[in-house]
Amino acid sequence: MDTGAYRAARAADCLKAAFAVAVAMNLAEALWEPDGVLWTAARAAASVLFLVALVACVVLWVLRRRRSRSERP
Repeated sequence: MDTGAYRAARAADCLKAAFAVAVAMNLAEALWEPDGVLWTAARAAASVLFLVALVACVVLWVLRRRRSRSERP
């Protein structure tokens, strides 16, 4: 696997993990009402991780698409 494909696969795995954490946190909040600074910090951290993973996936997808178009005759 080339470096670009490896990075894209790794970014996709990070996005999946961040999504799973976000869903689990939303489920926990739906079943029980967690409060406090720690919970707020955890939600903020999960949101930032998800956003970073999403941006990384989109950027890598655009770069790979642009590279594949430029390599065509």
